[in-house]
Amino acid sequence: MRLRLDTAVVLTLAASFAQVVHAAQPGSGTVSSGGGPTWTGGPYTVGVPSPAGCGLALNPACDAFALSVDLPAGERFVVAIQSEIAGDDYDLYVYYPDGTLAGSSASDGANEATVIEHTTAKGTGPYKVRVLPYTVTAGSTYKGAATATKKRTIEPENVNTCLEAVPIAVGIPGVTDPGQTVTLSVAVLLDGVSLGDGDLVMQKAAAAYAPLAIDLAVASYESVSFTGTEGSAIIQQAKDHFGGVRPAGADLVYVMTSKDITTDGDTSLAGLADCIGGVRFPYHAFAVGEAVGIEPIPVGPFFLDVDAHPEVAAHELGHLMGAQHHYANCVEGNLSGDATDLSPCTLMFNFVDLESLNFGTLEGLVVRGHAVKFASP
Repeated sequence: MRLRLDTAVVLTLAASFAQVVHAAQPGSGTVSSGGGPTWTGGPYTVGVPSPAGCGLALNPACDAFALSVDLPAGERFVVAIQSEIAGDDYDLYVYYPDGTLAGSSASDGANEATVIEHTTAKGTGPYKVRVLPYTVTAGSTYKGAATATKKRTIEPENVNTCLEAVPIAVGIPGVTDPGQTVTLSVAVLLDGVSLGDGDLVMQKAAAAYAPLAIDLAVASYESVSFTGTEGSAIIQQAKDHFGGVRPAGADLVYVMTSKDITTDGDTSLAGLADCIGGVRFPYHAFAVGEAVGIEPIPVGPFFLDVDAHPEVAAHELGHLMGAQHHYANCVEGNLSGDATDLSPCTLMFNFVDLESLNFGTLEGLVVRGHAVKFASP
């Protein structure tokens, strides 16, 4: 638990502390579609646990980095920091050019990240990145990085819904079960993917469901050879393969493919579900996702697309279990604590670059509700 000091004490500490703080090096940089800057901060001698965070210019203990953004309005970028000393606690605040808060991350950990949607409505100058050494040891330093999302979409923004695929609409106002483990069985079709690779993807995907007391179990593996790259066409071939409905003994069908799948020819697609809440219907419980081709991307000391293929699988199956994109957030992500994973968003975020292998609270409630109601006993 963090100890909050009196504000007057903090400001006194900060004023004296500022005299020995080294500014971020370099002090500025630009994030664009081609990448973004990295920088370092420190060394620091003591921590300054500020109850008010950084403020735009009020806390002299906070490092300052000027981040110019060369992106169209509406595009997202991520800012992250990583302590060089395990156990040190830094907090991250990012402000729009006009001084209002754009995003922050202030957990008890050493690594923080926040996703920001760029806008010119709050000024056209650089964003102000401010880093607070909340609780650090003598000599502590940190690394910072900023990058734009690579826009590797999980699927189109508007995924079809299977009628009313929200738990409350089907009589589940929340988690109404006593918490018993529910088995969610998946028939996996391997389209150009080896059994070993497919099994590794599914094992990792199952880790996302385990905290919900859902055992994501493979009912069967079967090798297939489907044609074309359109995601919807591959789903239709999977339906045809099983006679139009999911096979007996399976709640869901997932096609794991080696193809670079598309939607209307767009290759940015990474996965597709037949519809949200498809588990309710034998002829809609189908999804497809890529199992090759999305490799980790280094961004300074961090990586994007860590565990991308298991995330795609878990995400698409999550859609079939009723979860939607707008249930996601960029606060509860990366709960596994991977120090190098630059993924602050939860599993149902619609860009694979920034999603983590864990459900957020709302996503988990929806998926658990559908599992209790619709998964095979």
